Amino acid sequence: MSRVTDERVVAMNRHARFRCTPARGRRRARSAIAALLLLFTSILTMTGPASAQPAPGTLYVAETGAGQVLPLPASGATPTPVATGLNHPADIAVSGETLYLTEIETGRVLSVPVTGGTPTPIATGLDRPYGIAVSGSTIYVAEAETGRVVSVPTTGGVPTTLATGLNNPGEIVVSGTTLYITELLGGRVVSVPTTGGIPTAVTTGLNTPLGVAISGNTLYVTEATNPGRVVSVPTTGGAATVLATGLTYPYGLTLSGNTLYITENSPGAVVSVPTTGGTPTPVVTGLNRPYGIAVQSPVNHPEAGQCWGSVCLPPFGS
Repeated sequence: MSRVTDERVVAMNRHARFRCTPARGRRRARSAIAALLLLFTSILTMTGPASAQPAPGTLYVAETGAGQVLPLPASGATPTPVATGLNHPADIAVSGETLYLTEIETGRVLSVPVTGGTPTPIATGLDRPYGIAVSGSTIYVAEAETGRVVSVPTTGGVPTTLATGLNNPGEIVVSGTTLYITELLGGRVVSVPTTGGIPTAVTTGLNTPLGVAISGNTLYVTEATNPGRVVSVPTTGGAATVLATGLTYPYGLTLSGNTLYITENSPGAVVSVPTTGGTPTPVVTGLNRPYGIAVQSPVNHPEAGQCWGSVCLPPFGS
């Protein structure tokens, strides 16, 4: 509270201690009420109403059919795209105030502010780039056509090859010094050091694994079939545990707190599933072939608690 407001409170307390006649008391009561109203107005001006406070985190979706990236709409609201005119945007990652995305048809990696703007090329000449992840000042990209994983500085530059020989790699996630990549046609998830190396199988026998997310020692993976599933796998390896079934071409996958968010490509929807498993719950429908999905977390955001879109989520770990 400001110094001016403090002085008003002190003044009102001082006036309340004085004895006065009924007429004078009524006048002073009216003055006190006016002062309280002024004080209340001042507080609202400084802090705003409680319902106006932004919630942390926002979901962003790469809408491949529409060539745009948009924050998901609140119930009944119309979303405002943060980037348009894209050529088949595939996957999307977010770090701080910047979104990073792949254009599978043009072979580019682009960046765009989370608040919207003109996309900026980070890398070009890639061969059908699909999955993308970012950690610090490095972007990691999976090339579906060549079966390799490359790294690119967030400031742009020539890609560095980290791994080759993958069988149609899909999405990619980074945790510490390890990358985890899905292989659509290989039916497995593999790990690769962030410095590069030979891929190591984490789990096998999956049916068209595509989306991937991580929390602690657990990987979450979508099987992009119809009907499709979401499964979990320990990062140390092992058999997959089924978390959700009956999905229609589940593609992208992201995680916030104890909730998974999955894009269903064919019906054009986003659904949520608890990380412990359960029945998928619709979040939004009517999208045009959604692929990748990402959540902007306030943990690494300079303006913690801000919500840059219209569907706001709890922070990671909640």
